[in-house]
Amino acid sequence: MDLIFDCVFLAHFTEVLDLTTLRLPKSHILFAEQEVEVHKPRGDERPASLFKAGDEWLALPEVFSNLDFAANSTFASEDDVEGQISLRASRFWGRLYIDGWPQTIQYFRAHFGIEAPLGRKRFVFAEPRDGCQDLTNADLIDSSHILLVNRGSCTFGTKAKVAQKAGAAGVLIINNEPGIDHLPGPDAHDIQYSIGSVAQQEGQLLEAVYDDGPNEGGFGRKIEGYMVPINCEKSGAKCNAATYEERAHIANLAEGGTLRVYRKGESKPLEGKDFPIEYLLAHFGTKVLHENVSLPIVVAKPAEACAPLENDVRGKIVLVRRGSCPFVKKAEEIQAAGGRAMIVGNQHPYLVRSGVEPRWKGLNTVIPAVMVSKRAYSVLVGESYTGSTVSFVEDAGEDIPEKDQKFGIAKKRTVNAETWEYLEKLHRGEGWPRSDVYVQKKYEELKTVHQNWPDRINTLTEAFNSRTKDATVQVGVTGGSA
Repeated sequence: MDLIFDCVFLAHFTEVLDLTTLRLPKSHILFAEQEVEVHKPRGDERPASLFKAGDEWLALPEVFSNLDFAANSTFASEDDVEGQISLRASRFWGRLYIDGWPQTIQYFRAHFGIEAPLGRKRFVFAEPRDGCQDLTNADLIDSSHILLVNRGSCTFGTKAKVAQKAGAAGVLIINNEPGIDHLPGPDAHDIQYSIGSVAQQEGQLLEAVYDDGPNEGGFGRKIEGYMVPINCEKSGAKCNAATYEERAHIANLAEGGTLRVYRKGESKPLEGKDFPIEYLLAHFGTKVLHENVSLPIVVAKPAEACAPLENDVRGKIVLVRRGSCPFVKKAEEIQAAGGRAMIVGNQHPYLVRSGVEPRWKGLNTVIPAVMVSKRAYSVLVGESYTGSTVSFVEDAGEDIPEKDQKFGIAKKRTVNAETWEYLEKLHRGEGWPRSDVYVQKKYEELKTVHQNWPDRINTLTEAFNSRTKDATVQVGVTGGSA
């Protein structure tokens, strides 16, 4: 099959390479209406890397790829920092771990350039968005930023040079069609800069949240996180960040938070025994609305939102009951009706991070989706009838004593899936001591730990009552969680 390079690519391609030296399978390239036969590789040469242009798969000259797909993939030990960094530098794909984002976003490293920058960065969009000329927001950009640009209008090498000139730590190119590629850059092959690409749908989700604001520091909504190269052992059984430092940071990203409830006409949020109300993010959708945005809450009709909604939810936060259909179906109905966010009320006193399988089914959800407890759902339903509004507050974490800090992590998230997975396990009757005496002791200890969190106390109380054989030591629960 003939391989046809687009004109823009060839214009740079012929400036830097003798076509007769390409390591390509025996085939033909059509160039300026002239047929050129290319070199057939020897048995010890790897076939050329491929990339997609439109509907065609094209071959990238091997001399132009900085990626080594056969590089050693053995994880380095925790004390071998140099080995970790070396492994990290050799990885050819990775994930974006964004604070408060429901799921990771896969990226592919380009065939040119170097590995992803280390450390927490802010993701900002280029202006103009295609990144093909000097940026109008270049004076705001520095090494604390990773630049997002849309594919098209110029070569990938040009985009990389523009981003580097602006001072960003790296550039991510958002595809203009489904899928992602290892992008070629023969016109910028020697650039010492990080270049990657992300899929179209996930890039569009980032752009929607960014543009939704509020603006901060001359950019759109603040979106921060890590660009982490991922290593998979040859067996494929284990995939993880190459460095222990990055593993620690991505394990401490926001997965939930609390809700502020405002009565109509009041500027101060409600307090008392029913608060705080915790939420956990779903594994699909987007980052929650900014905490400065407070919107009316409304109960979906039908309550489980498994069919088109019958009531007006436009511009509101919609309460739905768990059950009868997949979580993503509920989100689709709310989104179609114009709802701004979905809060799912669980059928149990605990919280879980709702998911979607397969993952791609959730990529059309452009609203945030969270879960609250059965108790909290009852509270919110009541408040919806009074005209109350709700805002989301991402968990900022609690201070870690300086002596216990590692890798520069000064705070530990308090509303997280790990805590709730443990409490759910207790509620199922697992993880308790065998002796009733020690069950009572453990219950009292956990009550002290979680004393400021009503949903956790409710879950513990139900779990304890279910586990305790002697009914005389059972205790009461609150707020509709029976």
